[in-house]
Amino acid sequence: MTSMNRAMRQQRWADVLIEGESIQRGKLTAQLSDELDSAIETAGNRLAEINLEEGEACLRAGEKQRASEHFMLAAQYARTEEPKRRAEQLLRDLQTFPEQTVASASASSCCASGCQSAPLDNSEVSVMWDMETRLELALSSYPPEWVERYIETGIEFKQALLMSHEGLLDEALAEFEAVPDSARDDLFYFERGSLQVRMNDLKKGRGDLERAVHLNPRHELAMESLVSLDIASRNLPSAESRLQAMLSAELAPSFCYSRLAMISAGKDDEASAIEYGKKALASGPVDMETLVLQASLLEKTGNLAEAEALLASLPAGGCGGGAHVLLAEFWLRQGKSLKKALESFKGSSRQDPENLRWPMRIAQTYLALGWHKDGQAMMKKVLSAPGLDKNLKQEAEEIVNFYGK
Repeated sequence: MTSMNRAMRQQRWADVLIEGESIQRGKLTAQLSDELDSAIETAGNRLAEINLEEGEACLRAGEKQRASEHFMLAAQYARTEEPKRRAEQLLRDLQTFPEQTVASASASSCCASGCQSAPLDNSEVSVMWDMETRLELALSSYPPEWVERYIETGIEFKQALLMSHEGLLDEALAEFEAVPDSARDDLFYFERGSLQVRMNDLKKGRGDLERAVHLNPRHELAMESLVSLDIASRNLPSAESRLQAMLSAELAPSFCYSRLAMISAGKDDEASAIEYGKKALASGPVDMETLVLQASLLEKTGNLAEAEALLASLPAGGCGGGAHVLLAEFWLRQGKSLKKALESFKGSSRQDPENLRWPMRIAQTYLALGWHKDGQAMMKKVLSAPGLDKNLKQEAEEIVNFYGK
């Protein structure tokens, strides 16, 4: 719990989940159990929000494949219904509608109705896509060299794959059973295993993923999935062993180093985590989670210029652009570029008006700028709002007490 709470204070959301989900609940008091639930929900939803923001930014930039990856991560991390529903709807939109329609919908959801997200209404589209087009969309996030293999698979497998990607999980599982034994290759076991994991049948899912790797030792997506399962179940020695084996085989080095960084950070081995993070960044594109972890560790160890440069590489947020909120929060902590940070927080508040984090950050920035009257009044209003997250409430109370002296 101590390690998890430290990760919460440092906003290392992935570490919060790793630590929180490893805790034996039977040893906790009711109060600590509630605290654990709150931390896991906050961290999961925060990671979901980060990936939703990233995905929508990718859509606006026309990067459909990267958008799909972020939306899948958002759906995986979300702990409450609203962000999960948004992520799943955006994934369905990506797989069902033309790219120009999705891009238009994303732009509309960003710039209309006060920047509220507005997913497409399926009833507005009457055209049924043929299998070839649907398959092309489903495979848009896969490694290009694999697509041809998928196209050459049988009709039963393709139907099961499309059902799985379109959210028809039970139907997809039944359709996978119709695939002939002779056609059950590494692709089959990877897709069926991934589906079973999504359906929370982890034992069968792991078995299929292991079979995929047995049939194809260079199936990096299956190996990545197994590493993720190992980390989620806190089987860190197994995860580290898989990652080192992948590095030896020159498979997905950026992924491997990023996960080794995550594991090292969870052990409070900051020096190793930073070194692995640097190797991940040097090996190729990294996910948002890795970049944020690296920036957090660099800031914590006093490497402020490096941390700021990493956060500055994040895409601008809000309708009018501006700094990403994580960069704005860095500026706020460091007491610099406060007016630019304020504009970022105001943009986030317009886009997500129900999230009390943004008015709290606005109030903090007012106080940091010396606008004490407005800042204290706004912070007290935040404190009186129902549903304020426990950690944000504690932070707000400390700020009010400090400035009230």
